[in-house]
Amino acid sequence: MDNLLFKTATAGNRSTGSTVDTCLILQYHRVGLQAYDPLQWTVEPYNFETHMEYLANNCNVISVDEMKLHIETSTPFQPRTVMVTFDGGYADVLYTAKDILERHHTIASVFSTSANMIKRGQFWWDTLKDYFVANHFSGHLQVEIDGKLQKWPLVTQLDKFRAYYDLYSILIDKAAEEQQEILNQIIGSIDLQAQELDNHRTLDAQELKELDECDLITIGGHTHSGVKLSSLTQWQQTQEISKNKEVLEEVLGHKIEYFSYPFGGDNDSDKAGTSRILKDNHFSLACGNAYSMANHANDNAYSMVDLAGKINIYDLPRVRIENWTQYMFHKFLESFWGK
Repeated sequence: MDNLLFKTATAGNRSTGSTVDTCLILQYHRVGLQAYDPLQWTVEPYNFETHMEYLANNCNVISVDEMKLHIETSTPFQPRTVMVTFDGGYADVLYTAKDILERHHTIASVFSTSANMIKRGQFWWDTLKDYFVANHFSGHLQVEIDGKLQKWPLVTQLDKFRAYYDLYSILIDKAAEEQQEILNQIIGSIDLQAQELDNHRTLDAQELKELDECDLITIGGHTHSGVKLSSLTQWQQTQEISKNKEVLEEVLGHKIEYFSYPFGGDNDSDKAGTSRILKDNHFSLACGNAYSMANHANDNAYSMVDLAGKINIYDLPRVRIENWTQYMFHKFLESFWGK
């Protein structure tokens, strides 16, 4: 596995895209009930149950360990093979998703950040949601960003949605310290007047250990703060990756070797040096891109792990799963397999 990019040894004997060449990696974030979900990252428990029931009865679900072995040995996948992943490390994976996974004997990988295990808090995008999507505050906002004063009216709901998406697009490209500085300005300028906020709690150290004790679940890294690596310097990337691994291994009491990129759709691992940093930190595999239902139609060749083609072990493609009924979930999966 010394090469970051390689072609499997027997790929030339099989046709590209055959059912035994490919595996679809599914990306989930949360399983629960959310009143506000602008990023569409939450799957309701009933729908998630039907997804796992469908996979158990119709697909071959493999672990991340099995994925690594398939790639290393060029062993063909069984038809309709999938791998289930969760990003972020939200607490509802333990309290809601785990029971469903166990009920259907479904294997999954959970890629967790670590900053909130040291100092309790929530992700910046959830704070934005609280202040601009759920909030009843009316007025205006002034924030200094990169030395310039930027202003947003917050009178109508449309104003608030625009401010949310503007600030989301700004914060996603910032390092964790810059994100917090901007959030502090927002929190200091706006009264939080929401009647009821969604729960954004992430796993604490004890909860992560409890999740790790489940035989069906493998824990992996996801950066320390949940930042987009391609927006950081090489030094900052190294800090985010190495700190994440250090904290998770200390909590779990064993090594971790798998990773997923926050905001992986940005193709982070193509940035110079990121894959090398992962390798230097003894990660052996990473999940990268996430394609949604809206943008995968012309990208099937790039949204599955394909043993007949070149594979970057530090940028395995995924598809993002949304809050679909079982039928919509079925249609989405079949669109990749051509059934």
